[in-house]
Amino acid sequence: MVIGLILVSAALLAIDSRLRSALIAYLGFTTATLLLAFPHETTWRALSFFFVLAAVKLIAGPAALIALVRRYAVPEDLAPSVNLAWRLVFVSATLFAAHEIRLMTAFSNVTSAGVVFYAIFTSMLIVLLHRNLLAHVIGLLMLGSAITLAGAVFSPGLPGAIEIADTFDAVLATVVALAIARALIAFDPQLDIRSLRELRG
Repeated sequence: MVIGLILVSAALLAIDSRLRSALIAYLGFTTATLLLAFPHETTWRALSFFFVLAAVKLIAGPAALIALVRRYAVPEDLAPSVNLAWRLVFVSATLFAAHEIRLMTAFSNVTSAGVVFYAIFTSMLIVLLHRNLLAHVIGLLMLGSAITLAGAVFSPGLPGAIEIADTFDAVLATVVALAIARALIAFDPQLDIRSLRELRG
């Protein structure tokens, strides 16, 4: 059931064009990955580290996005670069690629290896298929969760703190992206990637 939630929510994130429903899908995806990555160690340090990063992913990140939208009246349209049919094609291609990678000799003995690659690929799709800056922040948040999932699947014997620490860079990148998005949105709430391409140094 958890794997199914990851597959469906990841697909919805790549396909969706509305911020509110994308955030709901993100919360489902991240909750599922955190359940799989719950620390094997039950020490207070491992558990506290886990719950701090869980709070960042499930509360702080989405709350910051909602605050940006409300404060600067940012449109909730994630501005897909292609129509729905093409987004479905890209998601299907991603699922096929993840399945083929799972069949490779190096990953054939790893349970849920295909799910990990699918999660990573779809987090990249979110960035590639949407022009709205907020979609890119969601993509970074999802990438952090996908890294957590990778740690749980490929290194289940590692201490829980090490598994969760793997996501730190992605969380830090998300914080930086939120700060940049805030500055740009404060300047013009309508800015998207097409606008940024017109900037020259």
